[in-house]
Amino acid sequence: MEVTPLFRAINLTVAEEQRDNYLAVGQRNLLTSIQNEPGTLAMYMGHVDAAGLDNWVVEIYRGQSSYEAHAKSPQFAAFRAVAKDAVTDQMVLELTPVLLAEQPTPLRLADGHDQFVQLTTLTLQPDQSAAYQQLVLATLQPAVANEPGLLALNVGRSTADARQWNVVEIYQDTAAYERHCQTPAFQQYQRESQAMIQTAQATVLVGDTLVNQGNLAYQNRG
Repeated sequence: MEVTPLFRAINLTVAEEQRDNYLAVGQRNLLTSIQNEPGTLAMYMGHVDAAGLDNWVVEIYRGQSSYEAHAKSPQFAAFRAVAKDAVTDQMVLELTPVLLAEQPTPLRLADGHDQFVQLTTLTLQPDQSAAYQQLVLATLQPAVANEPGLLALNVGRSTADARQWNVVEIYQDTAAYERHCQTPAFQQYQRESQAMIQTAQATVLVGDTLVNQGNLAYQNRG
């Protein structure tokens, strides 16, 4: 890519009485955007709790201009109109992408699928960001090519604090995730990252709508 993709994760709290409206308009937003906007590379919407009030949206755009085009779209305007009443709180994590990888086949999943989706938030030890980045690229980057059940793997560091990292993983199912955990490359990542990571919190999401253009392959070695 000629420009660095725009990568961010958004944590949304949704009012219970507006949950169905939020889901419906969010699904339309994601499905329409991935179909009509070449610069919208991936959009993942999922929830944490059984009631579906704690939600995450992960977005990847080709660049700032692609995000601005999406922000002007009618489907996003419809989502924003519902969100102003449905969303009671939100937190946006702006991320510098380090590794963005997908299977070649585009993802178009909505409602009732069995994908395993996990978002992990990491705080690194001081002065470990460069070493951790090298480890990610060495051990996790080959995973998508070698594991058909790993549908997407996105790793980024906070634009505000290089010690804060987020990892977003989407697997075909729980069995694919468990196979990934047994690979020599992941076990190497686990061993070598232990001394680099101060805290780690893994959150499993129920994927409500998961879409991407497919075949994304980006590495940031800077």
